[in-house]
Amino acid sequence: MTRTMKVTTRIYLNAALQNIKNVAFFTFLQVLIARLGASDFQISLSNSLPPLFCALSLAFLTRQLPVTRNVFLAGGYVRQFAFLCMAFSVLLPDPIPPLLFFWSINAVAVMVTEAQQPAIMRRWVDPGEFPKIFSMNKIIGIVIVTAGSFAIGQFLDATDHWFPKNYVLTMLVGCFSTFAGMSLIAKLASQEKQPVRLRWVRPFRECDRTIWWMGLNNVGIALVNPLFVIYHVNHLHLTNTQIAYFVITSGIVSSLVLPAARRWMERFGTVRVYSLSVLGMALSVLPYGFITPLWLLIIMQGWIGACLSVHEVSSQSMMMEEANKHAKEMDYFSDFQLVMNLGNSLGALLCGVLVSVFPIWACFALIAVLRILFLVSIRLKLPVRKMPEKSVVKQV
Repeated sequence: MTRTMKVTTRIYLNAALQNIKNVAFFTFLQVLIARLGASDFQISLSNSLPPLFCALSLAFLTRQLPVTRNVFLAGGYVRQFAFLCMAFSVLLPDPIPPLLFFWSINAVAVMVTEAQQPAIMRRWVDPGEFPKIFSMNKIIGIVIVTAGSFAIGQFLDATDHWFPKNYVLTMLVGCFSTFAGMSLIAKLASQEKQPVRLRWVRPFRECDRTIWWMGLNNVGIALVNPLFVIYHVNHLHLTNTQIAYFVITSGIVSSLVLPAARRWMERFGTVRVYSLSVLGMALSVLPYGFITPLWLLIIMQGWIGACLSVHEVSSQSMMMEEANKHAKEMDYFSDFQLVMNLGNSLGALLCGVLVSVFPIWACFALIAVLRILFLVSIRLKLPVRKMPEKSVVKQV
């Protein structure tokens, strides 16, 4: 990996390594937490704390840091330290508190590297090349996640007598993958030394009705994520391989749906496609608590994965369209991600409250109703916009 390596090669290798990290470290992390004896509330907390600390990082730290190699590397080193501590904390007698603590530290650091990476890439890549690069990154991700989820699920089931050391081994693979990818991108960052001056900043200045509405919908989407883990692992006792089938199906269906998503937005408007994806996810979880056959769960997860992919594309498109209205675009992007992460954190926390009061089938039904209410709660006075012919939608 030399300095003469092509920029696009670095970007594609980083995408491959980051997706290896996602599969090896995070795909089965919630399963691990559940199997370590975490309570339903702790499972919900594991979904709530990372986005909460991502939000705090975005609100008060990330937007103030200069885009330089030293800052990018510092964020990467803190992230790597947190990853290693998360992996080895699994071996402790009471692993859940330290695991959640270091996961929160990781969330703060990851926002620094993730926010700076697009700015670093803009120094080297022509804007017209971004659609090709992001499309290739998405294909790389789908291939690695689809194949890797099955392979790691099989490995974890075959080495279950090593538990939890077998999970530690896969997490270490994820640690080294993300560090190698970060090093590739760091070579592209500016070596200019700029002082870091932290001051009090006021978040939410660039928030408008659309952002708050989308954040509220994110609350509804995040409500169900811990519930899936509780239902699949604690109630149905599915194996890692069976859970991997969900990831594989979602990846395949998403790859088929994504090319059509842009055409739908061009024809029907971004807001309508976004709303339909949120509605599709809401209706799918309404009967979920009564479904037990694996084949039917796989179909449901494929549908949910397709809706979630469309939701991600349309929400990012809405963000890019609305950015033109804001003079301080970087503050707008920071506030947008801040509100989305706060919604994710609040939703997961509310799930912990619901599951402690209601039976799991009632939680699924109640969440579906709440999602629909959130969707129609704010009457958007927005025209149905068509996507510009030459607009660039970034997926980071």
